[in-house]
Order: sequence, then structure tokens, then C-alpha cells
Amino acid sequence: MTNPHRTTHLLFAVSLIVLLAILTNGSSSADESRPNVLVIVADDLGYADMSFLRKSPQDVKTPGIDRLAKEGTYFTNAYSTSPICSPSRCGLITGRYQQRWGNYWYGQGGLPNEETTLPQVLKTLGYFTKKIGKTHLNGGPAEHPLDHGFEEHIGFRHHTWDYIRLSTQDLKAYRERSGGKSLGILNVGPLERGRGEVASYDDGFTTEIFTDEAIKTIEASAGSDTPFFIELEYNAVHMPTYIADPAYAKKAGYDQPDWDRNADKWEFPFWDPRDIAWAEWHKKWGHLEAVDPLGRKRYLANLMALDDSVTRLLNKLDETQQRDNTIVVFLSDNGGTINTYSNNTPLRGFKYMFGEGGVRIPLIVSWRGKLPEGTTCSRLTSAMDVFPTVVDLAGGQVPDNLDGRSLKGRLHSPDKDHGHGHLCWADGKGTWSIRQGDWKLINSEGWTHSNYRLQSDNTAVPAGNVTYPAGRLLFNLKDDIGETTDVASDHPNRVNNMTALYEQWQSQMGKPRRGTAKYKNK
Repeated sequence: MTNPHRTTHLLFAVSLIVLLAILTNGSSSADESRPNVLVIVADDLGYADMSFLRKSPQDVKTPGIDRLAKEGTYFTNAYSTSPICSPSRCGLITGRYQQRWGNYWYGQGGLPNEETTLPQVLKTLGYFTKKIGKTHLNGGPAEHPLDHGFEEHIGFRHHTWDYIRLSTQDLKAYRERSGGKSLGILNVGPLERGRGEVASYDDGFTTEIFTDEAIKTIEASAGSDTPFFIELEYNAVHMPTYIADPAYAKKAGYDQPDWDRNADKWEFPFWDPRDIAWAEWHKKWGHLEAVDPLGRKRYLANLMALDDSVTRLLNKLDETQQRDNTIVVFLSDNGGTINTYSNNTPLRGFKYMFGEGGVRIPLIVSWRGKLPEGTTCSRLTSAMDVFPTVVDLAGGQVPDNLDGRSLKGRLHSPDKDHGHGHLCWADGKGTWSIRQGDWKLINSEGWTHSNYRLQSDNTAVPAGNVTYPAGRLLFNLKDDIGETTDVASDHPNRVNNMTALYEQWQSQMGKPRRGTAKYKNK
């Protein structure tokens, strides 16, 4: 005969266990088969500008990014699909070489509607998708995130945007002071919310605005059965890094004047149309024709803000008990640029170039408790791999036409998954490169750019030119990561074989398109 008291006690114990399980689960979603996904894209981040790296510059402190690396895997041989931002972002969101539809350089081909994107696939898996920050999928603002799988959007659709002049009044002031002349590629004024809604900020800083938007979504997701996918693309640390939030400028060791749109004269770092044409001013300060003594410090101010935002995001995921069910990916769209005083040591070259400094990028993948932590992976990896990796980890079906490959195997069994056999790059105008194993072959038209050096107080002074030689150059990156010694003459067969492999790849790509895409968006 059953003892009723014993049955009551048993039911109470079972109920208590269930209750404790619910409570310990906290606010996080119960469906761990579909983790949240947060992809953070930095803009033009220097390869060396992260303090967890053993040989990082002494002036760099990035505790937020360091923390993420400690909680994940850092890929030491990761690459973008282009040394510039517009094409590389197309490769990231589609998991395919953007050259397939003729997108080689700025404004070529845009993003055709027939190309499947990561947010589109995640929507079929029940994800809420949101795009925050920069959208630059062609040469102008034609491409819209809401046409490519995102349900919500806040940000801008250009190559860059001002960090602090974000109000309708700021834009009005510039238009009045320019006397109707072109503002060039200076992008000041309101951001965009949704499709065309003006998002004006009288007192704002893009890095913090974008982070706040992501945090709102993270908070709203706590306890929800609907996982989120946030693609958070900062404009930091893209030019105009000569403009920063004054609070971060002070941390970096200099004083930046507050923006006063009503001032009689706008002093540097603000452009005054009454003094000089935009094209001339931008060439001078935006392309290192003149060296800004505080250039490196201005860059570091914006990097500090970016890193603080990474910390805020990780803290919010912890606070809402969603960190262990959120995949966090951090990468840069391409290499750092010399024009903003970033540091790509020990790589040669910078943004715009097919040297390692232009295409090798930081990449961190973290899913705490589910993927390896505090590790590095040296397998050949591409930003195209983010798409299939996220879909694979979310339990979805990875499209079979992707050029990217899931990192799942490389994360768990790097000795079995060797990554890509080779990766290729081309600008559609004659410069191209291919990496196969430890070898890198570059067909270079040569490059010369003004240079600077840092003094002991971290101020910049002119230092002649930096060059990249012309010719078909072969480097052994295992022994020569800085691409200092061309060994093509010592390995003619390898040069021929790698050239043939590149030509085979090129034959599968589209012809370069010129101008903005002619696709009709839905």
C-alpha cells in the first residue's frame, strides 16, 4: 500500500527540482538548439591593435576584445574577401566570393537580390534579424538591409559616417556654409531607422548609439523563445577618426574641441567649407598628404570606445543570462589603413592592398561553454566562413553553393579540418593574389603611399613613402609573414602552378561591373 505522506513528499521534491531548474535558467531562452547570434564588425581595424596579442603595440589596451578572445577561438590566418570594405561585406553576408557577380571594387555589382544572405536563412529558422550600423554593399546608398533579410535597421548606408555630428541641424549648417557646393563624401547628419525614417541626434556618438541599439534587442530577447541575429557593423575605426567623442579623446591624451555648429570658424578636426574645398581637405587629412601629429591618438580614442562597447555587450549578455546561449563573432572588414594611423605589424601593407596588411583580419568566434575557449586556430580561414558556421551551429541546412566552409570542424578538430586549400583575391583591374598553404603569390602593379613614424610621445611625423613592389611576387608566409623577400625566381614551378590555380578560380567569377548595381530591389 502506498504511503500518502511519502507520495506528497516525492511530488514536492520533484516540483522543487523543476522550480530550481527554471530559476537557474534565469532569463535565457530554453531553446539552446537555436543560439542567439551577435556578429560584431569593426571597420579598418589594425591587425596588431588588440592587446591580447603577444606583440601588440604598447599604446593599445583592449580589455573587451581580450575578454572575448579568452572566451573563444582566435583565428590567426583569417582573411577578408577584399582589401576594401564594400566588396568584403558582400562576401561576409553571402558566404560567397562577391566576384562571382562582378563585384571587385567600390560600386561594382552591389548585392543582387538573387544572392541568399545569412539573415535570410536564419529567418527561416525562426530568428529575429536586426542590422545595426554600417551598410556598404555598393558604391552608394542603393542597397538596403531590409531588402536582404533584416527585419529592423538603424544606421547608415555609405562608406562612412561622422561620429558625432548626427543631427538635422548639423547637416543644415554644412549645407548653408558650403553655399550650395558639393559636400563630397562628407556624411554628416541624421542616421536612418527602418526605411527612410530620420534618426537625428543632437548629442550622440555613433559607437555608443549602435551599442545601445544592440543592448535594447538583447534585453528584449531575455526569456523569449525567439532567438536573435544582430549584425552590428560599427564605423569605428574608419576615418574620420580625427573626430572622436571628447571624453575618449581625453583618455587618449589629447583635447578635442566640442562641436559648435554656430561658431564663426570651424577649426580642425572639423572641415570648414569656407576655407578649402572638400576634395582638397579630404586628400590632405584623410589620405595622409599631411601628417596629423595626433593621428595615432585620435585612432586610439575611437578604438577605446569600440572596445568599451564590446565590454558593454558581453556584460549585458551575462546580466540577462544569455551569454552561454549566444554565439559572438568579432572581425574586421579588411586590414587597417595607414590613413588612420592603425598598426598592422608584422604584416606588410594596409587597406587597398593585396599584401597581408590589406586582407588578413582579426577573427574571434566565441560560444561560451559550447566551443573551445582561450585557443587559437592557424588553419586557413575566410570571413565567408561565418555564414555557414552560424547556420551549422544553429542546426540549419547550409546552402550548398557557398564558398565559405563551416568552422565547426576547425574549432573542435583542427588536426582533421585543415580549412581552405586556397583563397583568392582580385580587384578586376589586374592586381590579384592567391594563398595556398604557407605560400602567397601576388600579381602586383606596385604601390606608393606617404608614410609616417611615431615619436616617443606617440605623436606622428612624416617619414617618406611606403612602397609595395610591382611584379609577380612569391612569399613563404611561414618564414616571412612580413612579405619582405620575393622568392619567385627560386620556385618557378610553384609560381606556375599557383598562377594556373588562380586562373581556374578567375574563370568561375563574373566580369567586373562598373557603377552601381542595376538590380531592382524588392
